[in-house]
Amino acid sequence: MKEKIIETRILQRIVMYTAGLFVLAFGVAVSINSRLGVSPVNSIPYILGRIFDTAPGIWATSMFAFFIVLQIIILRKKFRWFDISQIVFSFIFGYFLDLILWILGGYQIPTYFGQLAMLIASIFLIAAGLVLIISAKIVALPPEALCLTIAGQIKGAKFHNVKIVVDSILVLTAVTLSLLFLGGLDGIREGTVISAVLIGKVIPLVRKALSPIIRFVHKEEEAKEEVKAES
Repeated sequence: MKEKIIETRILQRIVMYTAGLFVLAFGVAVSINSRLGVSPVNSIPYILGRIFDTAPGIWATSMFAFFIVLQIIILRKKFRWFDISQIVFSFIFGYFLDLILWILGGYQIPTYFGQLAMLIASIFLIAAGLVLIISAKIVALPPEALCLTIAGQIKGAKFHNVKIVVDSILVLTAVTLSLLFLGGLDGIREGTVISAVLIGKVIPLVRKALSPIIRFVHKEEEAKEEVKAES
């Protein structure tokens, strides 16, 4: 009986994790179609791709690998080598993103206010996807795993606050590279900055809204601790 319960819980976590990857990919796709600027995480790979005239996907993979190296440096012996699988799950996320972009095509709500509405929707979708992925407790994607690692090393630090700082650093770095090597801002617009600031702030709100799902997947005590820790 115990084994069956454990298997059911594992399956529920896998389903929640997969749903999180899909929702996150959907949010990123909506953000891309809003055409108000690349996302904070994709800002540096996009700029490097423009500077060296190469596919941004290569730089995204390289940056994800760099994030894993940073985790190893910070955690040292505490680093779980299973977390190397972050790269594998990043490719799954990439597949979902390509699929959703293909389904959406170039759909965009007309007018600037329509673009803003898409951007705001993408922020909530991205936050929901991150909450589901992290709450599944399997393995986070490299950018979020790095934020979790940093938060774990700083007393009283919250994941969503660390994410705001990390996203802001990524955007500032991308802006600097763009100004130095491209002679102006390329691909980085108001949507990039808004996302960098708001995604982290929205995460606690979304986590509370999704707490029934988290409680359903985890033991009630664990779920309450998670909600308390992130609020």
